[in-house]
Amino acid sequence: MPALNALSAEKSIYADGGKLVGKIVESPNNTGVSFATIALLTVKDSAVVQGSIADLDGIFNVPNVKPGNYILRVTNLGYQTLYVANVRVATEANLVDLGTLTITSEAQKLSEVTITAEKSMIVDDIDKKIVTIGQDMLAASNNVSDLLEKLPAVSLDENGNPQLRGKGNVVVLIDGKPSNLYGSDLPTILQSFPANLIERIEVMTTPSAKYEGEGASGVIDIITKKVKIRGTNGGVRLSLGNTNTHAGSANVSYKAGKFGLNSSVSGQMGDKYWERTLDRENFVSETPTFLKQAGSGDNGNKNAFGRIGMNYDFNEKNTIEVGANYSRYKNESYSDLLNRTTFENGTVKEEFTRINKGNGDGGNMNFSFDYRKKFDKKDQLFSFTANYSMGVSDGESYFDQESNIDSLDRHQQNLRNNNRNSLFLNTDYTWPITKKATLEVGVRSRFNSNDNTNAFYSLNSENQEFEFNSRLSNIFAYQDETYTGFVTFSQKTGKWGIRTGLRITDYNQDINQISSNRQFGVHFLTLVPSLAITRKLSDISQLKLNYSRRVQRPEADWLNPFTDLSDPRNVQTGNPNLKPEFTHKAELGYSSYETNGGWGPSLFMDYSDNAITRIRTIDENGTSLSRYDNVGKEMSYGLETDFNSTLWEILKINGSGRIFRSEVVSRMAQIDNRAWSYSGNLNAFIKLPMDFRASAYVNYEGPRAIAQGSRDGVFIANMGIRKDLMEKKATVSFNIQDVFLSRTYKSQLNTATYSQYSLWHQTNRLINISFNYRFGKISTRPANGA
Repeated sequence: MPALNALSAEKSIYADGGKLVGKIVESPNNTGVSFATIALLTVKDSAVVQGSIADLDGIFNVPNVKPGNYILRVTNLGYQTLYVANVRVATEANLVDLGTLTITSEAQKLSEVTITAEKSMIVDDIDKKIVTIGQDMLAASNNVSDLLEKLPAVSLDENGNPQLRGKGNVVVLIDGKPSNLYGSDLPTILQSFPANLIERIEVMTTPSAKYEGEGASGVIDIITKKVKIRGTNGGVRLSLGNTNTHAGSANVSYKAGKFGLNSSVSGQMGDKYWERTLDRENFVSETPTFLKQAGSGDNGNKNAFGRIGMNYDFNEKNTIEVGANYSRYKNESYSDLLNRTTFENGTVKEEFTRINKGNGDGGNMNFSFDYRKKFDKKDQLFSFTANYSMGVSDGESYFDQESNIDSLDRHQQNLRNNNRNSLFLNTDYTWPITKKATLEVGVRSRFNSNDNTNAFYSLNSENQEFEFNSRLSNIFAYQDETYTGFVTFSQKTGKWGIRTGLRITDYNQDINQISSNRQFGVHFLTLVPSLAITRKLSDISQLKLNYSRRVQRPEADWLNPFTDLSDPRNVQTGNPNLKPEFTHKAELGYSSYETNGGWGPSLFMDYSDNAITRIRTIDENGTSLSRYDNVGKEMSYGLETDFNSTLWEILKINGSGRIFRSEVVSRMAQIDNRAWSYSGNLNAFIKLPMDFRASAYVNYEGPRAIAQGSRDGVFIANMGIRKDLMEKKATVSFNIQDVFLSRTYKSQLNTATYSQYSLWHQTNRLINISFNYRFGKISTRPANGA
């Protein structure tokens, strides 16, 4: 039996047993402790016989407890372990209420402690899945992009943008705030954030009205770690890899009395090599022609990220937090693309090689202010957040197009400049009307401005000087203003729970197409309702029914009528007549999660009317024109499940999978594509002798119907091995990403006027070795006001 320390408590329960219930709170504020781990131990040998995880409010249930005497153990990151001795469950009883159990922060412990959360966990809330990030995921993940691939229903496209259930248009938040406050390029932002700064990630496929109405596929909220304990803790990480892929990061947190400080820095670099092909048959002209593009290239990226945050607790009711972060990136690219057009008999009509060399750099600065106030009556909470972000990016590209045909031989330069500013204001008020009913209202305002210049210069063959080309240049500016209000109501009565809400958004956008001296604006007023109903079946299982309406408003680039001719055989333009796309999302799900595993199957359906889709047309010369359009209806429906399990105490597996049908139908565009498909991912972690652990990750996104054709399936496999050192304060790991070089994206388009096959393939696997060290020093001296 474990020795009971100074925090141990004894409770003799002669009660109504069979099921243990209670609430875990933190001393001295008596606030609920989220996700504390509860284990029931035998008195004889302290073996674990049953367990549970507390919910967001610290409430827990331990079901199916056999009659007898037990010890209850409560553990959580940053707190002293609490033992409750002499817990008795009588034969005739069916309920044991342990009441409120208080745990204390590690501030009273001496010397250094190792700050770890060994095992990742999934908690199914009423409208989201919450994945807490443990050391199992962190050991095989350098940044947030690596973490996202391991989550239920989440994958990344070829550019590193998150997808939910294989579809884009996902809103990504960081601590509840728009991710574009941290920069304009989402993949770069996700790769800049070190994985060990993340506490949990919330995945919402049918979000409530509290969250952004945009994002037809759903919302991902990335929650960073905060200072929870008094003292100092942090970590450093270094990763070295092939293809010049290296990364390093460090973070430290300090808490003394009312004051807390957290800071981090990170940097990484890497090269990505790829190959690309495109084969297109043109049926428009009287004599069919065939275009073949084939080439390769590489992208080299360097980025750095730093952040600092400070919080001050005036008292138990009032807290402020201020922060700033700065990011910087540089990239270099090279591509060599052969373009050959032939007739049906194989005769070459035209041929040229287009070489592109480019580079760019930019930076982003973000300032934030948060204020939280608790009221005495019924735990009412008021919060205010303000964020201001400013960024700049510059770049240049050089195009050398070489051909035996003089009219196709050309040399061009493109100089790019972008300046952007964003302001985000957020006010929330939470009012617990009763112990089981809560009303939450909020107001959001967001302002963005962007000045974008693409200046093209063409070489004059006579004087060998570059001259400004107004036909290829694009200079435009835009501003948008978003005003949002929402209200949600939640209530739990017995075994039933409900959360309903409504969000109203007024969106205004002004676009100034300076190149063509054209100005226009768009205005959208949208309503986003949501409804979630849950029914508890047992202490660890529940049913839930969710509905949410989502909206995808056209982005500025989609609306901008400028025609991009930088690829002369694949031209792109915007569509100022685009309308918003509305998506109805519904799910009926079951979940059952406990300490050693669980699963969460669900039936889902997404239906979009007026869907925004990229449409490609072709002219007699074989040149394609792409632009976004409201083509018609998109629908997907099927069965999905996530699962996790611990087997024989040495193997942990988690994953998700789905079988679904995708349909894209548009009479206007003469599209009718329907297909069944399947997708899924699997993570496995196994304990080996001598503190070694191995991990493997596989993901497969099955083929699906898209506008004008279909997309093939994509398979990805990663693996690694790690060893804990220095009493588990340090970890060294060896990882391989894309083991089989299978990250290949293929698509086929078939219309009455052309047939096209395209491929993009990453041609280098990533191999790296990483060292991670965690530290924590806890002070025994309480600060003033603590």
